[in-house]
Amino acid sequence: MRNAYEYEPGRSQWTGITGWLMVGSASAAIGCALPPVSPYPPLAAELVFAAASAVFACCWVVASYRARTGPLDKPSAPSGHRTGDERLAYLFAIGVPFAVAAALVVLCTGSSANGKEIERLDRVGYAEQKAEIVRLAGEPAFTPPKEDVYGWYDTDLVVRAAFDSGPREALLKRFRTSRSPEPGMRVTAYFAPAHPEEGVAAHPFMTRAWLGDPIAAFFGLLIFGGAAAMTKTFMDPSDMENLRRFRPRTHLPALAILLLGLVLLLPVSLEFPVAGYHRLSALLASLTPVLALTWVVKRRY
Repeated sequence: MRNAYEYEPGRSQWTGITGWLMVGSASAAIGCALPPVSPYPPLAAELVFAAASAVFACCWVVASYRARTGPLDKPSAPSGHRTGDERLAYLFAIGVPFAVAAALVVLCTGSSANGKEIERLDRVGYAEQKAEIVRLAGEPAFTPPKEDVYGWYDTDLVVRAAFDSGPREALLKRFRTSRSPEPGMRVTAYFAPAHPEEGVAAHPFMTRAWLGDPIAAFFGLLIFGGAAAMTKTFMDPSDMENLRRFRPRTHLPALAILLLGLVLLLPVSLEFPVAGYHRLSALLASLTPVLALTWVVKRRY
């Protein structure tokens, strides 16, 4: 027989408002981290939305405590499948794997000095340009093709770059070409035509370079899309009613795990080391969405 003084979780207008604000701001933080919106620390937009999500989570807990039903002779709120449960199921299914992806993107964030240098080079027009090979500065080293990989040549080259003030020669170390290099051949280099003092480089000066690779982005979406589909199997809409109703032993540990994840992202987001490390904590933070979901599923079963 159940205790007459036992309280059941309840729902009110405020639990709904704070709950959706919590989920919405967390989704916005993930959405800002993936493109990413902030190119280098501090990751202002991501931090603002993540902090808002933590605040709304606290508000949801308070609102849930105030909305609890009891004693047991007071009818509890109706349960069962609702349209909002279906939406919430898909939000969780998509949000968990992409929260992991967002944490990994934050892990790949370059330094503020690196980001400011990229912005400065963009302003002066440092970009991909064509340059002509003047002469070879070494013997080409050929790497034979392998399965699904083309062969290439690594060579030290002297190229002529067409600057606005006139052509200039530059040495490019270990320049890679798909065919044997020879004088007069045009290759792709990086320089700013109006600013010869910036020099000529064989590769772009970039951070988070993998995000610029369409193939990597495609396979990344494929992997995390598959993870979202797998997560959806644990997020049946009929079970969302229990997830939406605050239960301290289920939700407080899960929220604590997610809050720990946010704290672990701070060293990279604000660019300060902890015990000499700041990337390691971001890597650990990428595990917290999965750990929180695992806890919730374990408690459900």
